[in-house]
Amino acid sequence: MLGWFRSKPTCPVSEENKAWIENRFSWFVDEFGLERLKYSELIHPTTDFFPADYDYTAAGIWEIMNRVAKFMDVEPSLLRLEFYRHSLPDIEGMWNHGTSGLYFESDGQFDIWLEMETLKDPLHVVATLAHEIGHVVLLGQQRISPDEEDQEPLTDLLTVFFGLGLFSANNVIHENYWNDGPLSGWSIGRRGYVTMEMYGYAFALYALARGETSPKWLSQLRLDVRSACKKGIRFINETGDCNCSFIKTKFI
Repeated sequence: MLGWFRSKPTCPVSEENKAWIENRFSWFVDEFGLERLKYSELIHPTTDFFPADYDYTAAGIWEIMNRVAKFMDVEPSLLRLEFYRHSLPDIEGMWNHGTSGLYFESDGQFDIWLEMETLKDPLHVVATLAHEIGHVVLLGQQRISPDEEDQEPLTDLLTVFFGLGLFSANNVIHENYWNDGPLSGWSIGRRGYVTMEMYGYAFALYALARGETSPKWLSQLRLDVRSACKKGIRFINETGDCNCSFIKTKFI
């Protein structure tokens, strides 16, 4: 009897965003292989994947960058780490996606720039590195053109496919508290190019492709992304409305 009152499954994203995420995830499978999606590890913010103590010196950040590069199948020796503060360095041809990180290619190597004010937050550093190294995978390895209209959101989406999406999705919203003597304040801002709902639907594809209908890692996603992921899993399973040949739906 209670089943009669169960709500109808709905997709957490618009038809346009749904089609884009499914099409681009299918393209990732064509580019990198289904095995890469199904059997590679999901990277967690634990000592299984990163150093026990976070050191935000140049040497410490370099170690993190090397690990992120290996997670994304990029040779670390091709990368150079640089830093800037507040104002952006003026380098011709540099790709700027905000105030956290930059990507620049020259002489067969790739410069990854990080904004120094963000270095104290290790989760944000990993998310930024994953995005910038994603540019290496897509632009540097000539998988897409610099003129590709969706290259920035595509680079964010790639972090989910490559198993680093926990960092990217959990850093969509940034809260900052400050205190300066008698004055204090709070600010909130959005990072990246993919919304929380879009990350959630991308994670739904990620989970179902791996045969995970109730993944344990859901608890590590921020609540709004987690909710969208659960909603996406249910929607796909109950309606079969998913244009991804690598996902086998289970009608309930």
